[in-house]
Amino acid sequence: MALEKFLFFFIQRRIKRMRKRIQKNDIAFLKKEITKITPKTTDYLLRFNIINGLKHAAKNSPYYRSLLQPILKELSFKNCKTIFRKIPFTTQEMVKEHPEQFLAVPREKIAALDFTYGSTGHRKVIYNSPWDLTAIINSYVLGFINCGLTEKEVVQIVYSFGIWGVANNILHATLKLGFLALPTGNYLSFQEQKEFIEKFGTTAILGTPSYIYNLAKEITLTPESKKKIKVIMMGGEGLPKHRRKVIEESLGGEIFLNYGLNELGGGIGSECKEHAGYHIFPNFLFEIVNPQTGEPVPDGEFGELVITTLKREAMPLIRYRTGDITRVLPEPCACGLPLPRIDYLKGRVDDRIVIGSAEKYYPSHFDEVLDPLEEVKDYWIEVTEEDGRDTLNVYILTNNGSGELEEKVIQKLLTIKSLKIDIEQTKTVNTPNIVFVSKAPPSAKRRRLVDKRKKGR
Repeated sequence: MALEKFLFFFIQRRIKRMRKRIQKNDIAFLKKEITKITPKTTDYLLRFNIINGLKHAAKNSPYYRSLLQPILKELSFKNCKTIFRKIPFTTQEMVKEHPEQFLAVPREKIAALDFTYGSTGHRKVIYNSPWDLTAIINSYVLGFINCGLTEKEVVQIVYSFGIWGVANNILHATLKLGFLALPTGNYLSFQEQKEFIEKFGTTAILGTPSYIYNLAKEITLTPESKKKIKVIMMGGEGLPKHRRKVIEESLGGEIFLNYGLNELGGGIGSECKEHAGYHIFPNFLFEIVNPQTGEPVPDGEFGELVITTLKREAMPLIRYRTGDITRVLPEPCACGLPLPRIDYLKGRVDDRIVIGSAEKYYPSHFDEVLDPLEEVKDYWIEVTEEDGRDTLNVYILTNNGSGELEEKVIQKLLTIKSLKIDIEQTKTVNTPNIVFVSKAPPSAKRRRLVDKRKKGR
């Protein structure tokens, strides 16, 4: 017990020191401290945050109060990780339907409301305290530091500004570091975005992969402007290898992907210069579980990502099922940063569709074969049923629709071995139906793979 008290005192003192330096925008100090992180200090900090986080939720959150109070009596620095995994999951439906039950501060202490985009249903309402807003901004600051941005950057933010708070939070993070921010959003024409880049000497571009990919394909920067761009930070979607190459060749700079969810406080993790998955920030505890059973999966095996907000004040979420499919990367990262890593997302639990003879597909299966086609600006697939067989209606956004491109798309799809077998041998899937379109549906987070059969599988 005495040892635990000493550890708590020591860790609290270190955290207070770090907070003061963060508030002073001491980037040099933060970079130095990051290099000092070790697996042992990370584990101590994690245990400290688990205990404090559970105590805060148990005392103040209506939902977690009855759930957590019984386990607090046996909670200790030594067993907190084991006890933690006995807590039931928190689901997205709970947060959508009754967000107030998770409130852990009085309403008068709510500083801001945030909202999810609503791509998986109606929008979730997220409550933030002043401390939460600071923590959200600091998570983005860590991402900037991780990719080597300094205080002299000109940052062009091409995220959508509005009730989806990502753009606003990133804007505040850039201002905190003293960057010159260009909040152009994603409503300007590509030509206007190009004019801002060239006129103000943009050194970093921040936005969603799909928007920046289309920007990269539509504009040609001057060699001087292209040379000035050092970093392109993206989040909100995955990025196939082909698209990464197109963006870097067109716009210059080095791409860094971030992973985050608004309901969990924005930035959760980011790429380092090794570009080998996402390093998860210390404010979060993650697990990978079997989507069907909820049981942990072995390291290296894909499953559903479950996140706990260890330091969220207004709306703590414990063992929150994200619906995202990924895996732990257990081996140390070559960058030397000992923060734990997860792989790039394979898809979402609700994105997985069974097609043909019980083969399971994610959008990533089709990204790999269709993205390399230069004529294809974008695509999405709707699965329907005709004459007892599944049909893939593949909508291709292109300026060059032709019989030749149709055949090329079909041949690319047939390189997916399981799909080829189901078309040619098991006869459970019809030959794909290719539809050329000139305009994509208006949605910033549109689904690539949609099941429109009467009974989705």
